[in-house]
Amino acid sequence: MKIFKKMINASCSGIAIGVILSVIFSSIFGQGEYTPSTPTFMELFTTPVRAMLSSIILWALMGNVFYFSKLIFTQERWSLLKMSLLHYLVTLICFFPLAYLAGWFPHNILWIAGFLLIYTGIYLIIYLGNYLSTWLEIKKINRKIK
Repeated sequence: MKIFKKMINASCSGIAIGVILSVIFSSIFGQGEYTPSTPTFMELFTTPVRAMLSSIILWALMGNVFYFSKLIFTQERWSLLKMSLLHYLVTLICFFPLAYLAGWFPHNILWIAGFLLIYTGIYLIIYLGNYLSTWLEIKKINRKIK
């Protein structure tokens, strides 16, 4: 039951982030109309309600990918590098097909390569930010100990 509750929470987080991002992108690119995803994605469905339902399912799955992949960082015997590389690969392998199905980029090799570069770049920025923050915190603790 505990895992089911975590899945529901992760799904809700994914859906909330998906809705927020879709509202932002609709505000920028939607010409006054809300759509949960790209025009290409919307064309796959007979009604906007079906497109929204599909988007909600994809966002929920995305939330679960990122929620449960963080468990990798609970492995105490692994190095930070090993945990980070495994987390990167797991999230990429699980997230990429969902983003592909969500129609976030055209289905051609250049856009796929672009997505992979952007994903990797964002991951590196977050990783380096966390690493630097932790490093500075450790330095501060060490100064207090001395």
